[in-house]
Amino acid sequence: MKTDMPLSRPIRLFVNQTEELLDTEIALLRNPEADQNGTLVDVYTYNIEKNIILFPPHYTGLLKDFIIARHCVNLLIRGAAAKKSRYLVCSFTGDSVYKGIHQIYIDALKDEAKKAKKLPVQKFIRMLNILYTNFNNDINEFPWNPIANAIVYHRIPQIRKTQLYYLMKEGKMDMDSMMEFEDIIPRRYFVLSKSMFYARDLYLARILPADELMPVINIPQMKKFNHLEVKEMLTTRWTQTSWYQSKIFGDAMLDIMEKHLQNIDWNAEPCLDCFHDIYQIGVNMTNHFISYMSMQGWFVWETTKHLQDAQGKKAEYEFGALKKIFGDLIEKSSFDGDIGYP
Repeated sequence: MKTDMPLSRPIRLFVNQTEELLDTEIALLRNPEADQNGTLVDVYTYNIEKNIILFPPHYTGLLKDFIIARHCVNLLIRGAAAKKSRYLVCSFTGDSVYKGIHQIYIDALKDEAKKAKKLPVQKFIRMLNILYTNFNNDINEFPWNPIANAIVYHRIPQIRKTQLYYLMKEGKMDMDSMMEFEDIIPRRYFVLSKSMFYARDLYLARILPADELMPVINIPQMKKFNHLEVKEMLTTRWTQTSWYQSKIFGDAMLDIMEKHLQNIDWNAEPCLDCFHDIYQIGVNMTNHFISYMSMQGWFVWETTKHLQDAQGKKAEYEFGALKKIFGDLIEKSSFDGDIGYP
């Protein structure tokens, strides 16, 4: 391990154990441009010689330790997959991008038909591309988040309070994302996005265990559903809201998550075999989520190199998909620019 920064003893031991299991080296670096969740740049994903965990300079103490620990778990899962079989991720091709964007387009048309104020054409087209990209990113991250957090919580109890505080902030931030565009995004995809975060946080609230992570307690839009009478919940007033629908879909996603993760022994002694098993469980769970969200064919399991190449061809794939949908009505300039949300 290469670092001059102070680390708590449990984290230092965990990092050393990760290096020994994978026979690799980890460098810990502060970086002003690092993502707030930290960034793992690993040898199994990129063509580099050592693994690097980046995090913002203002992360200190146990917060820094938690970010490092969570990325070490991600590294163990990827490394075990690479060493025991193949490490694959959800990538995309020209055909899969077309399938995804075409379905979003059909669903968006249904929503637009109900609106008095229509979305400008350029923004409508740009929205199709952005939503597809967002779900590709989410499906590559969402299933692994509860797995990594559960392992950190059970194996390193010294940082639990910091972890719970961070997860509560993370949950609120994820629920707040795209809120100002709720009226623009097709209802189905707004609901599915919120459902994923709801299911993740509710699972963590149960497995950690920690009531402060409960979405119906911490998310302002969902507080109304806490202790709500079933009779009240079935009235039109509630069932027509996107947040109620997010709860219903989220409860179903929680069942999927619990079904796949129920046999994991979070306190098991770390080994390559057990982390490879966890990787396979994560893959199966991801496939179940994709099927549940009716996104079959949107993504393909491929190597990380394939995903990196696909990201380089993303604009080409998007234009090809839009050309198939709109024909000669679409030109490259038609979707240049941004509609104002990430």
